[in-house]
Amino acid sequence: MIDQTLEIRGIPVTHLVTYLVECGGSVQSEAWPISVLGDCWQADLLREETVTITSRFHVNAVFIHITSHDEERFAHFMKRFRTKLLRVGG
Repeated sequence: MIDQTLEIRGIPVTHLVTYLVECGGSVQSEAWPISVLGDCWQADLLREETVTITSRFHVNAVFIHITSHDEERFAHFMKRFRTKLLRVGG
């Protein structure tokens, strides 16, 4: 069984839920922890925190716990999900 916890910074919770749905998941619960169930995976958005980078720069950090029983399909899901997390600097 695959069991990973990710900390994703700078992306709103609503966008993360949308990305998980676009990767084939369906929202199971909308209250914390927010649960999204996919074909071979489950993602639980555990909590959101504010992280201080400098005295004036703060970003949100969302903690996501992802589990799966199929390693190959999980790798495909993670590739799609990580592509959605890419951001262009400016």
